[in-house]
Amino acid sequence: MSIERKFAIGMAALCVGSWATGARTRFLGTRRRMSAFSTMPRPNGGVIEVDQRRPPDAKFGVVFINGLGLPHEQWAWVREHLPENAAIVGYNRPGYGLSSPLTGATLEDQLCIIDELRECYLDGLPLVLAGHSIGGYLAAAYAASRRDAGVSHVVMVDATIISDLQASLGQLSDWWTRQRLLMECLWAAAGLNVLRPVIPVRELYSSEIKESFTAFHALPRVWATAYREYLAARAYPAVRKLAVPLHVVTALKGTRSDVRHRASQERMLELSDRSWHHVRADADHMGVVAEETHAKILAELVVPGSNA
Repeated sequence: MSIERKFAIGMAALCVGSWATGARTRFLGTRRRMSAFSTMPRPNGGVIEVDQRRPPDAKFGVVFINGLGLPHEQWAWVREHLPENAAIVGYNRPGYGLSSPLTGATLEDQLCIIDELRECYLDGLPLVLAGHSIGGYLAAAYAASRRDAGVSHVVMVDATIISDLQASLGQLSDWWTRQRLLMECLWAAAGLNVLRPVIPVRELYSSEIKESFTAFHALPRVWATAYREYLAARAYPAVRKLAVPLHVVTALKGTRSDVRHRASQERMLELSDRSWHHVRADADHMGVVAEETHAKILAELVVPGSNA
């Protein structure tokens, strides 16, 4: 048998094997997700995947808002360190996990989902909003537009700054982000991203959460949704002034210019007359939520009355 023929057979076997591995991971991951989490019906006929708890003696409620292309499990360590009297809602936005896709989802669509979650699971409780990356923007945008929603305070964790995102349009960073999301979609369809750490920090979680992350990112739909969310975010408006306290958490590790990143994050302090800046020089954009030591500090900020 010629070398060319052996090479072709080997490549075919690799492709078939990776596709089969990806398909199996997606199937088992979806089954585990369906058994572990519930869904909230929506007025439009769709559903939102939810992981929630509300103890009988709940004193406040928290809605955790995920970063781009991430499941609600990213908040596992933060949730672990919250007090027992905290009611908690983690959810996946449309197109992620078990949540139904929503074509052309607007900012108002995203905020309406938080309305529904609050009314369904946290009605009557002071509301804390904690968001990471684009989720940080959504948390602040919700508090700014829903002044009668009983929001206690907002925690923006290394949040996306819309003005910075818009300023990057047409630049290399913008092109690279779009290309990376499209390539991840192709890698997922081929099953290849199961064999490599798409997001290395998932190794910081328990084995159960790690497996959930792997299966989540094996779905091409996740990356297609992230791509659409990224494009939509570039047209989002700047956040208006907040009437509630604000915690801005900034991760500096791994940034090209920690001075510029810190200065950009500090501008968010102007959103509220009662704001605090928490700089984590030893945490990167993902690790600030995924590493337990940093997650414990975030949990302290979530509790009403904290200005740690």
